[in-house]
Amino acid sequence: MTDVVLDLARSLMTSPWLYLVLFLCAVLDGFLPLLPSEGILLLSGAFAATGRPHVVLVALVAAAGAFVGDHICYLIGRRLGPPVLRRLRPGTKRHTAVKWLSELLDHRGGVIIVIGRFLPGLRSITTLTAGVTAYPWRAFMPFDAIGALIWGIAGTCLGYFAGTAFQDSPARGLVVSLILVAVVITFSEIARHVRRRLEGS
Repeated sequence: MTDVVLDLARSLMTSPWLYLVLFLCAVLDGFLPLLPSEGILLLSGAFAATGRPHVVLVALVAAAGAFVGDHICYLIGRRLGPPVLRRLRPGTKRHTAVKWLSELLDHRGGVIIVIGRFLPGLRSITTLTAGVTAYPWRAFMPFDAIGALIWGIAGTCLGYFAGTAFQDSPARGLVVSLILVAVVITFSEIARHVRRRLEGS
């Protein structure tokens, strides 16, 4: 059974279509986080330890997708900003949250944008708020590029080192990679759940 799963995973990870799938997952995760893109990034990094896919391409494609997805989310915020801000009544939780995040962006925008990329519960909220509050694009773009690149490299390296550690036993490497994916997805879901509870309270 393990051999079948391993062969299936290998066929998917060595396909040239993997780069397109990875790119699209990273894009969608920027504004529609239904499935954390960290999962496929970690698996791609783990299989890159065998030579296919190419480790550098995995990191760059993931970073490019994250960059594009964040900018789509930012542009959505810019487009919807005025009506959203008009509907937020002063004194409400959402108004306070937007005001707080807006002030953080004004004072420590670069740090917040870079760190926000690594926090699934805040990733899209940070970029959306940056757009809603008209945070300057010229300031947003370079810091988002830095955050996306670090995210792509870090996720790829984490998977790569897991794959390298178990290169003599591909089955164990796959199991460890899947455990890492499960941990990342669980953390992401917990972060989203906490965020929803805080917004609803």
